[in-house]
Amino acid sequence: MTEYAYTLKITEKCDIYSYGVVLLELLTGRTPVQPLDQGGDLVSWARNYIQVHSLSPGILDDRVNVQDQNTIPHMITVMKIALLCTSLSPVDRPTMREVVLMLIESKKLVEHSNSSSSSSSSSSSPRHHTYSSDELINVHV
Repeated sequence: MTEYAYTLKITEKCDIYSYGVVLLELLTGRTPVQPLDQGGDLVSWARNYIQVHSLSPGILDDRVNVQDQNTIPHMITVMKIALLCTSLSPVDRPTMREVVLMLIESKKLVEHSNSSSSSSSSSSSPRHHTYSSDELINVHV
């Protein structure tokens, strides 16, 4: 549910919140509002999931092909951005400019990692960092 539905005020921070919800939809494959027995609204579901399971690949849409070792870490980074955008307090939300800069930086890291791994002849299995619920519920990027 959009923040506007709760506050009836339209602000830039409402737009940021909505953008975060769209990111969560893309990352999880879930709709913004689900039946209560399936978690209710998407933002609450994501935060509850992370509190119980921490931020792990299990929160991500299982239809996404994760063969590329950089896919999951990149999606986790975007998930962190989505959680920042949907912070409960509008003051804690980034501006759209900050969001764009975070996304660009994330893309650069993936591209750098891809170029490093393609120049390396050794093969290694992907490492998945599981973020704690504290890292993401109070996310600071």
